[in-house]
Amino acid sequence: MDQDRVKDKLDPLWTEYREACPDPEPSAHFMPQMWQRIEARRNAMSSAWFRIWAEVWLVATVMAVIVMGAILIPRLQNPPAYQVSYVDVLAAADSANDGAVVSANEPASEPE
Repeated sequence: MDQDRVKDKLDPLWTEYREACPDPEPSAHFMPQMWQRIEARRNAMSSAWFRIWAEVWLVATVMAVIVMGAILIPRLQNPPAYQVSYVDVLAAADSANDGAVVSANEPASEPE
């Protein structure tokens, strides 16, 4: 009984829907045109995804370059306060040793 009332309410709605949205008239070109529309949407969607990913990677690359530039440029513009070569370090170590020669086989003696 409950189903009959629901059916009585739905029947006018279905009739109204069919009048508002009539079925398309079939023709010889119906299926080819349908497939053309489907293929057009597929191509549009795949190129849209490619474009979106390309834009995302482009933005990420630009941001990485900006961050690296912000980190590296100040370091390149301000060299260290002193620049010492390896020879200068060895000469300073030799002068600090006060001329004492240490052979490879003898342990270094501590000054008294």
